Amino acid sequence: MTMTTLYMRKAHLYVSLLLHFFHYSYSQKTCPNCGSLEVPYPLSTNLDCGNRDYSIRCDPHSKKLYLDTLNGSSYVVLRIMASFRRMVVQPSPWLPGTCVTQDMPISEGLWLNQTLPFNVTSSNTIFLFNCSPRLLISPLNCTSSSLCHKYLHSSGHVDTKRELQCASGLDPCCTFVAGGMPSAYKIRLHSSGCRAFRSILHLDADKPANEWEEGLEIQWSPPPEPHCRSQSDCSGASTCSTSGKNGVFRCFCNRDYYWNQTLGTCMKKKKHSGIVLKVSIGVVLFLAFTVVMIAVALKKSRRFSTRARLAKAREDILKSNNGGKPAKMFCLKEIKKATNGFSKDRILGRGGFGEVYKGELCDGTIVAVKSAKVGNVKSTEQVLNEVEILSQVNHRNLVKILGCCVEAEQPLMIYEYIANGTLHDHLHGKYSTFLDWKTRLTIASQTAEALAYLHSAAYPPIYHRDVKSTNILLDKEFNVKVSDFGLSRLACPGLSHVSTCAQGTLGYLDPEYFRSYQLTDKSDVYSFGVVLLELLTSQKAVDFSRDEDSVNLVVYVIQRANNGSVTEVADRRLLGEEEHLTQVMTCMNSFLELALACLREKKSERPCMKDVVQHLRCLSDQEEPSN
Repeated sequence: MTMTTLYMRKAHLYVSLLLHFFHYSYSQKTCPNCGSLEVPYPLSTNLDCGNRDYSIRCDPHSKKLYLDTLNGSSYVVLRIMASFRRMVVQPSPWLPGTCVTQDMPISEGLWLNQTLPFNVTSSNTIFLFNCSPRLLISPLNCTSSSLCHKYLHSSGHVDTKRELQCASGLDPCCTFVAGGMPSAYKIRLHSSGCRAFRSILHLDADKPANEWEEGLEIQWSPPPEPHCRSQSDCSGASTCSTSGKNGVFRCFCNRDYYWNQTLGTCMKKKKHSGIVLKVSIGVVLFLAFTVVMIAVALKKSRRFSTRARLAKAREDILKSNNGGKPAKMFCLKEIKKATNGFSKDRILGRGGFGEVYKGELCDGTIVAVKSAKVGNVKSTEQVLNEVEILSQVNHRNLVKILGCCVEAEQPLMIYEYIANGTLHDHLHGKYSTFLDWKTRLTIASQTAEALAYLHSAAYPPIYHRDVKSTNILLDKEFNVKVSDFGLSRLACPGLSHVSTCAQGTLGYLDPEYFRSYQLTDKSDVYSFGVVLLELLTSQKAVDFSRDEDSVNLVVYVIQRANNGSVTEVADRRLLGEEEHLTQVMTCMNSFLELALACLREKKSERPCMKDVVQHLRCLSDQEEPSN
C-alpha cells in the first residue's frame, strides 16, 4: 500500500466523520432559495429540509413558489415575512374573457387544510365578484359607492369588459368582506354564489384604488420540535423522546438549550464566564438588600396597577341595570379547572367569535364557557358586548349569564349550560327526536316572547341582530333559551334606528338593513320569520343542495306557496296521523301567513314582535282542543 493511498483513505474517513457530525448537529435544515425567494424554516420544499407539515412547492422550471390547497388549486407565493410567520400569495388568475377565476371550476375557491398550520389572516379585505342575488331575497349591496366597484373601476387591474361581467348592476353583483372571512380556512366560490374573488392587504379606503396592495395574506403557527424515529434524526443538542401525544416522538432540546422556532434548531442558553460570575457575585452580595427591596416595591406596584385596571373594567363593562348588581367575577384558575385546561373534548361549538366549552364548577354546577379568539379584537368586543347585554336582562327564555373572567388573554363568559342542543340540531338531523307541531308552536312562541322582551321591556331596547336556529337553545323540556348576543346593539332612546355596518348570517339577514345599514327591531322580525319557515318546513335557511333558484329558503317557500297551499312547503311528517287534520292545516296556513308577514320587503309593513307573540298565542289556543 502506497503512502498516497493511505493518505487518501484517511482523508475519506475524516470527511465521512465530518459529514456524520454535521448531520448529527444540524438535522433541522433550512430549505434552499426558490428563485429569488428565501424559504425560511419551518417552510419545506422537499423531504430533506424544513418541517413536512409546512410544505410548499418550488417549481423547478419557473423557479416560483406555490402554496397547494385542497381540491387541486395552487397559488403563487409573492413574498414571505419570516419574522411575522406570514406569506402573501397571489389570488387565482382570471379565466380568459370572463369574470370567473381559475380556482372556481377547479376547487370552488381557496380551501386550506384545517389539520395543517396555515390559515387566512384578518388583514385581508375580500372582494367577491359575479355574485348571484339569489343568496338573499333582495339583491346584495351592489350600489355604485361599494368598495368593490371602486376596485373594479379604478384599480387598473380589471379591463372594462370584465368590469361589466363582474358587476353590471343587480345581476351579477359584487360585495366585500372586511377583516378576512367568517372561516379562516376557506374563501368559497360557487356557480350559485360568487364566482371570483380578490384580496386587498390592509385596505385604506381613503387611498385611491390604484394604490391598494393586492394579495392574500396567509399565516402559519409556530413550529414544534421536529419528529424523530431514533436519536440519529436529532441534532447533538437534542434528544429523541416521546411527546406524550399519540405516541409521537420529537427532538427535545437538552438541558441549557432552548428551541428556536425561527432557525429550527436548539440554541445554547447564554451563560456568564467564570470571571464575570465571580465579579458579579461580589456586586450582587453588596447590593442584594437594595435589589430585593426595589423588586418587592415594583411587584406591589404592578399588582396594584393590574387590580386597578381590572376594577375599572368591571365597573365600565360589566355594570348591570338590575339593581346595579354586577356579574360574578371568576378567577382564571377556577375556569381552567372547570374545563380541564380548555380541553378539546370539552368544546361544545365554534363560531366567528371563538369557542364554547362545557365546564363543571367546584360546587358541581355545569356551565358553558364562551371564549373570544386570541388576539382577535372583534371577537373580544363581541364577548364583552354579550356580557354587558345579558347583565341587563332577565327573562325565562333568555340564556342566563353566571359571570365572567377578565384575567385571561381573552375574556371569558360563563353562563348556564343548556343540555338539549340547538333548534338547528333538532330540525336538521343531529338528533333523532322529531319535534311535533305542538312543540314547534311552543318554541316559536317562547322565542317571540324573548325577542318582544328585548324590544319592548328592556330599557334601552335591545336589537339581537343574529336571530337564527343555531342561537335558539333548548333545555330538556324543549323550553327556549335565546343565546349569542355578541352582535347585539342597544337602541338609542328617541331614535328610530341604530346606524351600523350590516352583520349577521346569510339567509337570515334583513335585506333592507343590508342596503341601508339602519338596524331596527324589524330586522330581528325578518330573521325570526326565517326561523318560522324552518319550523314549518324543516329545511335550512341556505342550502346549496336545493335547485339553483331555491338556495334561499325564503325564495323557496314564496315560489311554492304562490303555487298552492301550505302542504307544498310544510314538512309532511308534521301532518302524519293527526286526529284533527283540518284544524292542523288551518293552523299551519295561519302560521305561514305570519312568517310571510315578518318577511315583507319593507320593514314598515312587518308586524312588531308584540303582535307576533299575540298571533302565536292565538294559534296555540286553537291547538288545545286537539290534544
